[in-house]
Amino acid sequence: MNSKQIQVIIADDHPVVIAGITRVLESLPNFKIAAAVHSVKEMFDALAQVRCDVLICDFAFDEDSEPDGLIMCEKVARRFPEVKIIVVSQHDNLARVKRIMMSGCSGFVSKSSAIQALPFAIEEVLRGAKYIDPETSKALIGSMFDAGGDRPDGQLLSAREMEVMRHYVQGMSVTQIAQRTKRSMKTISAQKQSAMKKLGAKNDVELIDIFKQIAE
Repeated sequence: MNSKQIQVIIADDHPVVIAGITRVLESLPNFKIAAAVHSVKEMFDALAQVRCDVLICDFAFDEDSEPDGLIMCEKVARRFPEVKIIVVSQHDNLARVKRIMMSGCSGFVSKSSAIQALPFAIEEVLRGAKYIDPETSKALIGSMFDAGGDRPDGQLLSAREMEVMRHYVQGMSVTQIAQRTKRSMKTISAQKQSAMKKLGAKNDVELIDIFKQIAE
């Protein structure tokens, strides 16, 4: 084996995705798949057991007992600071992509884009650069120039969504918020879901954490 080969761990709960990425990378002599795993636990086990230069992982692992998403990314970055992380995900909400890149990840590639770009992405992050696939990057740049693109994340929320979130982070339930605001539970639930989508939160824990950050 060439000692200069780039050691890659692939983590995704979809075998077809792992197979596709493996096929692309193994067609090139400078890449070696050090491990291919299907869960968050297996991913951390592999990172602890084999040398890894780049981790290519999904953002969300269905039916996995271990935390995924931003918590997972931050944990990898903290425990294995020498490993470059590239997230390959279908979750390409722009607010979420921003937070992925701020969580310690070096790259983001949407599953809707060509995985043939991964070798270039790997080379970019290994030289210290950040990489976002062209389609997502174009959308991010476009969002900077639209009507609300230069506003802080909190201002993406409507006044009523902000009101709902302020009550929610204080520990109130949807039912209690509905009673307090004299709106229906259906309306409160819809406004909470809208805030979650706008802020790129994957679950309630992330939603509360993100809102607390922007509300400071």
